[in-house]
Amino acid sequence: MKNSIQHIQAFLAVARTGSFTKAANELHLSPSALTVQVQQLEEWLGVILFDRSPRHVSITAAGQDARGPMEKLLLDLDNIVTGSRDLAALRRGVVTIAALPSVCAGTLPPALRVFRERFAGVEVRLHDLVAHRIHAEVRAGEVDFGIGVRARLSHGLEFVPVLNDRLCAFVPQDHPLALHPRLTLEQLADQPIILTGRDSSVREQVDALFDETRLTMNAGMEANYMSTVLALVRQGLGISVLPESAADSLEGLKRIHIDHPGVNREIGLISRSGMGLSPAAQRCFDLLNDELSDTTSS
Repeated sequence: MKNSIQHIQAFLAVARTGSFTKAANELHLSPSALTVQVQQLEEWLGVILFDRSPRHVSITAAGQDARGPMEKLLLDLDNIVTGSRDLAALRRGVVTIAALPSVCAGTLPPALRVFRERFAGVEVRLHDLVAHRIHAEVRAGEVDFGIGVRARLSHGLEFVPVLNDRLCAFVPQDHPLALHPRLTLEQLADQPIILTGRDSSVREQVDALFDETRLTMNAGMEANYMSTVLALVRQGLGISVLPESAADSLEGLKRIHIDHPGVNREIGLISRSGMGLSPAAQRCFDLLNDELSDTTSS
């Protein structure tokens, strides 16, 4: 039945007011048009909804049975429409992002603060993961999008570069290397290097740097989290090669640039090819694209 919502609204208005005339005025219809709508609804349902007399209208048992479900139907529909409009207007929603731990600890929080200030009703859920797990979660649809490295980007994923987080050497402040403004890989190879876990993109890049230059790396200790690696460096247990943004604080540390082109690390937004994002996720994606790119250029 066409325009069934209007027919249900007509029925409920008569049931509520007890009068076709009052219901017609409420709905801004003529009494005859309202009567036709109720009759069409009765024909569609196959039951009589109202007992009619010249002076009185009363709802039938069948009408009473139908009234509650129809009121709920309209309420549910109104909630759907309101919710959809809220999502479209970014008054509410959820955005889930998978990002590298170094990004989560460095450049991402200030950008997310800007997003929260503009869209306070949207909840952001953050998964800090190693690179290959970011790719897997984006492909599986477990997150809206990711922030990771281009290296070994899998089929079915798109990459939008936003920043360059190059690798640097981190040494204790009282270490002899702390006197140098720049360091070479040869200088680093002579030192015990505290490494991140073997499943991290940083470890993969560091291993590749030494392999490509045919230098033997003096591997010291190993830890999964960069914060732990830096804590070990502060204690003089070795030096480390980590992303420039790895340290929240350089207390007790010296960060030194490495003179080698292979230390550049391109980071970008990762999404599924051909798959659209929700309004909230798309707005967050666009804002991070702008904010993180601004960070790189500044």
